[in-house]
Amino acid sequence: MRFLKYILLLLVGQTIAQTTVTTESALNKYTKTNGIVVIEFWAKWNDKNSCSFLKDLEDCNTVKADIGICTALQEKYNIEVLPTLVVINNSQEVCRFTGNLLFQLNVKKKEVQAKIDSIIISKFE
Repeated sequence: MRFLKYILLLLVGQTIAQTTVTTESALNKYTKTNGIVVIEFWAKWNDKNSCSFLKDLEDCNTVKADIGICTALQEKYNIEVLPTLVVINNSQEVCRFTGNLLFQLNVKKKEVQAKIDSIIISKFE
C-alpha cells in the first residue's frame, strides 16, 4: 500500500513541506494552490498542546498558522478552540479537527492521515 501511495503522489504532483506563517497573505500562498494542505491553527501561549505529529503527515503540505500574532486568521477561518487542524484540498476546506475545552487536540495521526489518503484515492475513482 505504501508503494501505491508514492506512485499516486508522483502522479498528483504534490510536494511535502511545513512552515509557520504569521500573516494572511503568507497562508494564502498555501491555501490557494492545488493539492492537500493541513493547517494547524495555534498560538504561542498554547505551544505545549500543539500538534506533535503535524510534521509526520505524509502526502501533503503542512502549515502552522499563529493566530496569536495574526488574529485576522482566527476570524477568517472561524477558529474557536486551539489547536485546530483544517484539511484543505484544492483551496477548499474538506474537514477540521478541533481541540477540546482544555485546549488539547484529541485526534490521532492515523485519523488525519486516513483523511489525506482518502482525498488522494478519490482522485482516481
